[in-house]
Amino acid sequence: MSNDEVTPDDAELAAYDADEDGKIGLIDGYRATLGLVDAELELAAEKAEHKGVKGHLADAAHKIVDKLDND
Repeated sequence: MSNDEVTPDDAELAAYDADEDGKIGLIDGYRATLGLVDAELELAAEKAEHKGVKGHLADAAHKIVDKLDND
């Protein structure tokens, strides 16, 4: 007897259940990953000392990912 469905706890539901249906679906997982990528890009953009090419690229990527993440 194998149970392929794992029941998430309350903390996982609060963090990953974007559509609040009580389940963590495939899209919810991708949205969570996108949120983490967005946070990393935001940190990279803020840490860029002189806003050189890397800083501008990180800032632009952050704005794009943030837009996707919040829609």
